[in-house]
Amino acid sequence: MKKKILLSFTLLLTFCVLGQTKESDNYPKTGDGEPVPPKMAPSSQTNQYSNNQIGTEYDFVLNDRYRNYEKIPLDKDALIIYDYDGTIKSFNIETKKVNWTFAASDSTVTYARNKMTLEDGVLYVPFHNGELYALNHKTGQKFWEVKIGLKNGALNKMMINQIPVIHGDKLYFVTQHENKNIYALNKKTGRHIWNYQLEYPYNHMPVLYSNEKIFVPNAPYFYSFDAETGKALYARGFKTGMYSRPVSDGKRIFIADLSRDLFALDPEKLDILWKKDLPEGAVDHKMVYENNQLLLATSHNFYALNPETGAVVWQTEVPKKEHAESRFTLKQLELFNNKIYAYNNKSTFFVVNSIDGKIEKEIDLQNDPISNIQILDENTAFFYCEVGLIKLNLKTKKEDLLYIRSSIQSDPKENYILLVR
Repeated sequence: MKKKILLSFTLLLTFCVLGQTKESDNYPKTGDGEPVPPKMAPSSQTNQYSNNQIGTEYDFVLNDRYRNYEKIPLDKDALIIYDYDGTIKSFNIETKKVNWTFAASDSTVTYARNKMTLEDGVLYVPFHNGELYALNHKTGQKFWEVKIGLKNGALNKMMINQIPVIHGDKLYFVTQHENKNIYALNKKTGRHIWNYQLEYPYNHMPVLYSNEKIFVPNAPYFYSFDAETGKALYARGFKTGMYSRPVSDGKRIFIADLSRDLFALDPEKLDILWKKDLPEGAVDHKMVYENNQLLLATSHNFYALNPETGAVVWQTEVPKKEHAESRFTLKQLELFNNKIYAYNNKSTFFVVNSIDGKIEKEIDLQNDPISNIQILDENTAFFYCEVGLIKLNLKTKKEDLLYIRSSIQSDPKENYILLVR
C-alpha cells in the first residue's frame, strides 16, 4: 500500500509538472528530434460528468484488493461496536467475548467520527482520515481498502458522520474539508466509479438513495445526482445549513435545516412541496419514515407528520422533570416494530408508541448513553456508555454491563453500535 501511494503521488506530481511545461524543447525527444507529448492516464469511462477529474493530494483515490467479494452468512450473536477510540470490534452478546478487533492503518485515528453499514455479511467502515474498508463481519478480514487523498494528519477529518449508502453494486459517501466530494465506488472491489466536488466543505450527513438518484445536503445547498452516472441534476439553495439526514417516502424527500424548518422536496427538480416550522428544531439524525408517517424528534418533542401535507398527526412533548430548570434535549431516536426508542442528554430513556404518540416507558438510566440505540426485541435494548456496552432490560429496567473497556478516554463520545441481522 505504501509503495502504491508513493508511486501514485510521484505520477501525480509528474503529470502536474508536465502539464505546466510549455516549451517543446523540454519534452523528451524521439530519434529524429521531434518532441513526444507526455503519456497521460486514459480518461475514465464512468466519470465523464465529474467537475473534479484531476486527482490532487486531497482527493486521490487509492485502492487495494485482498480477496474476492463474497456474501457471508450472518453471525446473529454478534454486535459490531465502532468504539470511541476509533477501533471496530465484533462482540458476541451470548458468550460476552470479543470476536475480533480492527483499526485503521493510520495511527492518528484515535477516536470514532463515523458509522458503518452491513450488507450480505460484509461490513463497510469509513474512518475520519479517509480510509474505507470492506470487512468480513465474522472474521474482520479485509476484502478491499480505499484511501481517499494522500494528505493525512490528526487534524484532517476527511469523513465525519458518514454511513456508507449502498444500492446495487455501488457504495456512496461524501467527504469534507479541502476534499468535499461525493464518491461512488464499486462495493465489491472498492474501485472508484465517479465523483463530484461539492460547493461547501461542511458535509456532516450521509447521502440518500431514492428514485434512482443520490441526494446530498451540502451546507445551504441540496443536490441531486443521477446515481448511475454521477451527473449533477439539480441544486437548491436555502437560507441556512441543511444539517439533517435526508429521508424519503418514495414520492418526497424530507430534510430539516439547522434552525427550525422541515422541508418536503420534489425528488425530480427539488421544488419545495411544503415547509413545516418545528419549535426548537435540532432534528439531526432523529427522523424516519414508516407506515405512511414521518416520525421525528426535535429537542423536546416527538412528532408524527402526514408526509403529503406536513400536518401534525400527533405531537408528544417530553415532560419536564420536577425541580428541573428546563427540559432536557432528545439525542437519539430508533424505530423498531412501531415503537420509538429514544433518550435525552440526562440519560432518560423513552419508549413511545408510533401510532398514537403515547409515552409507554420512561426509564432513568444509571449509565450515560453515548451511542445510538439497537433493539433486539420488545424487552431488550443495547447502547454504549463510556465504560462499555450496556444491555437494558426494558421490562425490569435493569442495566447489564456486557463489555467493559480496559480504559476510559477523556470526553468519550460518538460511538456507533450495530446488531447483526
